[in-house]
Amino acid sequence: MLIIEDSSEINYQAKASRKRGLGCVGNGKDIGLFVHPALAVDAGDGSVLGLAAATIWRRRGQKADDYQALPIEAKESYKWIATATAARQALTDTPLLTVIGDREADIYEVLARLPDERTHVLMRAVRDRALGEEGGRLFGEIAKTPEAGRIAFDLQARPGRPGRKVHLAVRFAEVTLRQPRLGADRRDPRAVRLNIVEVREIDPPSPKDAVIWRLLTTHTVKTLADAIAIVDLYRSRWTIEQLFRTLKSQAIDLEESLIADGDALERLAATALIVATRVMQLVHGRDAAGQTLRATRLFNPAEIAVLDALVARLEGKTQTQKNPHPPHTLAWAAWCIARLGGWNGYPKERPPGPVTFSNGLKRFHAIVEGFVLANPY
Repeated sequence: MLIIEDSSEINYQAKASRKRGLGCVGNGKDIGLFVHPALAVDAGDGSVLGLAAATIWRRRGQKADDYQALPIEAKESYKWIATATAARQALTDTPLLTVIGDREADIYEVLARLPDERTHVLMRAVRDRALGEEGGRLFGEIAKTPEAGRIAFDLQARPGRPGRKVHLAVRFAEVTLRQPRLGADRRDPRAVRLNIVEVREIDPPSPKDAVIWRLLTTHTVKTLADAIAIVDLYRSRWTIEQLFRTLKSQAIDLEESLIADGDALERLAATALIVATRVMQLVHGRDAAGQTLRATRLFNPAEIAVLDALVARLEGKTQTQKNPHPPHTLAWAAWCIARLGGWNGYPKERPPGPVTFSNGLKRFHAIVEGFVLANPY
């Protein structure tokens, strides 16, 4: 199982006059709060399993002058350790976890403290760290390593950068990272042994647009196939970016909330993360992928009973308007929720998206509340 972590700001500056009890975000002037979820993802098929943990906070005041020398527990960056630890504690039956983070997670304490007998880490390196036994620096060490092979994949589009196919040279090596002197904690080892995988784009459109990923991991990397597997795991990070888009898009539109109080907005953010995760699960499970998954992945027995009662009413008179999926699969449930959200059910029409599923879940939850009230026992 993958535990993918990342942070995002929820910006309420456009409604600042109607908000209270929030902190600074972004440029240090806007107001809002931060969310840092840990998303559980199936390492095999990439499906979203659920929200494993989350940290939500408001930033108060300025950083202390000696901020860099403070212990990790006193820093905002402790979120990487605390959230991953909470996720691991919630998933005690999972035999193997890989915690994945972007460049912000390149923190020595994360690499030193998180790994254990069932937890691996995979982070994108941003710091050219000092090496132990080898001497020198991390980036120089991997740069002089012979090329192991080449790979190609489609790079996801993002604002200001269109998607494109990239061809990359692959290198990997085993390295020992020395503990930084500034802010060093005696509880942590003086050095950690890891593997680094570098992929560097061949003939990029421009030097500034070149893809260069240096990935640090506790996973064993002995072959080109091992290195490619690490790159594929890191590419799963796009899933959490999709979570943030769902959270802020029309589907949920968290930043448009009319709630004024900061405490209430934190609680709303927690609920919105859960809903956004369920919406993503429904989008992924709406077709063939969801036919092999049980509806119990998302819905409890009472909710499935409601779906059973609803399906006949949601189906039309013609065969094309019948629920085409095996009963009690995730695809079957997704079809029902989409119909509640306003989708017409015709297979040739555009498939239901996040907005439709969000609207469908709202209506479904209201129906479930009525069902529970009418059947208390």
